[in-house]
Amino acid sequence: MPTHRFGDAIESDKLRWKNLVVGVEELLLNTVRRPDVEALLAPAYQLREDPMAWQYMSDGLAMFLRPDYTRTFKVAAPMPELATVGDRPVIGPMVRLFSGDERFLLLALSQRDVRLMQGTRETVEQVSVTELPTSLLETVDPQEPRSNTMARSADRATRGGPAVFYGHGAGDQDLKKEEVLRFLRSVDNGLHDVLAAETAPMVLFGLEQLVSPYREITTYGHVLDEAIELNPDQLRVEQLHEAAWPILEKRLRDERGQVIDRFHESAAMGRASADLPAVVEAAAQGRIETLFVKADPWCWEQAAGNDLPIVALGTEDRYADCEHVDAAAVATLNNSGQVYATSETFIPGWQVAAIFRY
Repeated sequence: MPTHRFGDAIESDKLRWKNLVVGVEELLLNTVRRPDVEALLAPAYQLREDPMAWQYMSDGLAMFLRPDYTRTFKVAAPMPELATVGDRPVIGPMVRLFSGDERFLLLALSQRDVRLMQGTRETVEQVSVTELPTSLLETVDPQEPRSNTMARSADRATRGGPAVFYGHGAGDQDLKKEEVLRFLRSVDNGLHDVLAAETAPMVLFGLEQLVSPYREITTYGHVLDEAIELNPDQLRVEQLHEAAWPILEKRLRDERGQVIDRFHESAAMGRASADLPAVVEAAAQGRIETLFVKADPWCWEQAAGNDLPIVALGTEDRYADCEHVDAAAVATLNNSGQVYATSETFIPGWQVAAIFRY
């Protein structure tokens, strides 16, 4: 379901969650004993009654439950308001987490601070990374001789401003350069585990003397060529996002135009389709290279109309196409294909589109 980070809407979120949980409970009680239902839904009940949890939500919430298993995701992208009951999870609305579509990372670098953020078109949040150094000085061994070179505020009038290096001669410049490189390597090492499974594009934000060497040092393979070469120290997370998003928007616009052109070119050769039965069959056979799922609105939201979609999988005809779309997404991912959620129009009235491997 969609959630809110702050404001009066949080109370509405709690009520919507309660309605979903109650709806699932009523549906399960038709076929499952009450003690088993209560045990299964216990984590959902606990979240419903936890006021602090709702103060720290993101833009979407997803919970997956089965006996002895619970996974909860706070998602930096809106989710449809939906609950399903069945023998398999519905993952379609989570596709954006897998594909990185519209999702990006922003790394703000300065000698005084390092911040990693994740964002989408509308949202941004800072990522907590315990292994990141907090400043250049933190990575400098205090016992190491520094040849009178030190980082300090430029003068009393600029207290709180950026650190400035003072020293004498070429040796000091070499020392300064080595300290900066050590700092940047420490940053990259601190991000390694967090970024290990990431594929989202990253925008660098910082002065050129940090951004350029970091681009050479980093082991993350998805750093964009274009960066924002400004000091980020005095900027809020929201201001950083505002500056970075145009870079991502242009990239997405160019990529999507290319993808749509490629889809139509492939369709002309019989290697692409937006026909749901054909796409589902190809997915089951492992023939899909790239799958596109319609989002905003999602299939489930369109099929539900004004009803709250609490769905027993395999029982309602109006949701049958949505289940087929979800099955195609799962099969594509299982066969190493790419899946994207997008609001772009491939053909009028589409719900799913695919480019085939053969």
